[in-house]
Amino acid sequence: MERKKGLRRPLPNTPAEWLAEIKLAIVDAKKTKPFGLLTGCRITDADLFHLAPLVALKFRGRELRGPEAERVTEIALTNYVVNSDPDGIDHGLKDRPMLAFALCYVSAHLALDLLDERPADAILTYCEEHLDELETGA
Repeated sequence: MERKKGLRRPLPNTPAEWLAEIKLAIVDAKKTKPFGLLTGCRITDADLFHLAPLVALKFRGRELRGPEAERVTEIALTNYVVNSDPDGIDHGLKDRPMLAFALCYVSAHLALDLLDERPADAILTYCEEHLDELETGA
């Protein structure tokens, strides 16, 4: 299977370090935008959360295809849906695409058993407070 050698990154230790890695992950995901045009689909920042689980797998040096990748992607995207329910929990992810990406990226790490819920909550709270500059394009 497909494994990217040399891309394994150490896990960040603090919410600030996680935010720095998430910013790198967003930059990595944005590199796909030109390829969308080749398929006739425009990829916007609002679409990038779909790629967060794959970038998480890539950054951790894991397989990008196969059962683990499918499970991680399903869990991450399910977290997006659960946190975007206008009739339930709605964190405004449709209006905050970088926060949506962060949620899916962190959820992927939960699915990989590399994070527990408490640190994940702290990371996402920190991201929610500090991602504004990315949300506005600054």
